Amino acid sequence: MAASVGSSSRVSIPDVSRLAEAVLEKSTGKDSSIHGESHWQRVAAAGLTLLPETPGADPALVFLFALFHDSMRLNDNYDPLHGPRGAALARQLHGEAFDLEDAEMNLLAFACEEHTNGGIGPDPTVGVCWDADRLNLWRVGIIPDPRFLSTEAARSEERIAWAHGLQQERFAWAELYRAFRLLDGRRPSCGDEGEGGSIV
Repeated sequence: MAASVGSSSRVSIPDVSRLAEAVLEKSTGKDSSIHGESHWQRVAAAGLTLLPETPGADPALVFLFALFHDSMRLNDNYDPLHGPRGAALARQLHGEAFDLEDAEMNLLAFACEEHTNGGIGPDPTVGVCWDADRLNLWRVGIIPDPRFLSTEAARSEERIAWAHGLQQERFAWAELYRAFRLLDGRRPSCGDEGEGGSIV
């Protein structure tokens, strides 16, 4: 597996709107009602609720996972290689729309590649990524099973029930990214709503 990285790692996203647009431009699954962009945004929202209760998890990598993990699905049924394709897209856009260190890139790629295999995340960042996705199983009529959740934060009955209501919510990437940055102790940049910056 990829090496762990600390929550103080540095990730640079100069313009989150540009990043989202770059992913959407290349995505093969963005329009799906099950695995498309609205699902990615709910995964990000679920990650936001898990991060404060999961020491060592990296907010920026959770945000990037939400954006990339299902971006390259070809269908809503059996597509076992969509995770590796999402990781490949992340590597393709790395250094252009966002930047991070090699260890962080490898951890993001691992989280994307393995998220469909039913494992338990051995790293706090990976655990939050996978749990944020699995809490959204409600959208296909499946109650998330605590046995397949990696973090204590996700396993509670209250959090699982909360995720059911999440399926009715709508989000925007700019507001989600601002919330992730605040979790990392930084004020959002002033000016353009799409402006990003480094997460430290």
